[in-house]
Amino acid sequence: MPHPGSEAVIAGLGEPPVGRLVGSNPTELHVEAAMLAIEDCGIDKHDIDGLMTSGTFLNDNIRHHMIIGEHLGLHCKTFCDTLRTGGQSYLNGLQIAKWAVESGQCKAVLMLRGDNILTGVPKGTGLKAYIEYGAHPIEFEVPFGITVPGVYAMMAQRHMHEFGTTPEQLAAIAVACRKHASLNPKAFKRDPITVDDVLASPLVSSPLRLLDCSPICDGAGAILVTSLERARDLKSKPVRILGTGQAQSYYHLAHLARATGARAEDKARFGLTRTVQSVAAEQAFGRAGVRPSDIDVAELYDSFTITVLMQLEDLGYCAKGEGGSFAEGGRIELGGELPVNTHGGLLSFGSSGGINHIIEAARQMRGEGGDRQVADAKLALATNVSAVASNHSIAILGRD
Repeated sequence: MPHPGSEAVIAGLGEPPVGRLVGSNPTELHVEAAMLAIEDCGIDKHDIDGLMTSGTFLNDNIRHHMIIGEHLGLHCKTFCDTLRTGGQSYLNGLQIAKWAVESGQCKAVLMLRGDNILTGVPKGTGLKAYIEYGAHPIEFEVPFGITVPGVYAMMAQRHMHEFGTTPEQLAAIAVACRKHASLNPKAFKRDPITVDDVLASPLVSSPLRLLDCSPICDGAGAILVTSLERARDLKSKPVRILGTGQAQSYYHLAHLARATGARAEDKARFGLTRTVQSVAAEQAFGRAGVRPSDIDVAELYDSFTITVLMQLEDLGYCAKGEGGSFAEGGRIELGGELPVNTHGGLLSFGSSGGINHIIEAARQMRGEGGDRQVADAKLALATNVSAVASNHSIAILGRD
């Protein structure tokens, strides 16, 4: 249990521009995001004694957290580490920051992400660089031509085969994200699109088309976590971290699809279209003491449209196989039953990491969403997903 007065909250947010940031570098982006979060809440930099970074695609280092801490002038940290779980890192990190503050290990924890994977990778070398970075098991899957879009395409094909999901239903997710991005001046892709536009975009890996896939871009983000007591003395409205959860399964596709090693009774529960996110959801909703229907706005990790569709099912918003119909008809748009990715998500805000989903959820709880603000929103859900829908982390945020 937290020490009296030590409930952890989000106190500071930093979100530099995203997109094609010519001349940027990962270290510079980390520092810019950090300074924005510090300015946002007005904390004394010397009170920050916890630091987490997520490493970088370019210029990475096993002591990345120490290097960034040095650039920021954070001399003595009582917790300092680099997160290594890809897109799932940030909600994983938020849970760690919460534990660090509530245990008394840290007074304030700064979590950062920054990279220039659009302008920093030479043209024509992106796939090779991504494979060498370890995006997929080189010895078992890469030789047979697998790519990240290819794996998610397999999930989409399987979902279509099992449940009759249609390309139009996937496209509705991309359209909703772009509609929200059009209201966000910071978003990378803001021009409106239609379902027909998505279906007419180039095929990447059947059935996923270009507009079903999140665009790569440069960007950064920062979140500062401290105690509620301390946060109430700072500049910005604190955002409460009501419940968190996480679950991980497998990296290799064959093991993931078969739920290799699972208990006999769990074999039917998990598979290519049934992820362990349902376990993380049980944790997060249980700890927050709320139900999926209580959530006012959801920021769902959206590397691909199929990623969102399966989460709608695994989070409990609809039965397995009904995610496609749930996503249709404006249900996940502003004004609908469950507004999803009000900042535009990875699909339109830009693929700058899952940290921006948390930042947007917190902004919605502060009432800072501008034209995309969900009216009277009291509860927000944020998710992060990585390693081909096998690493999942969730947080439920609330107003102070």
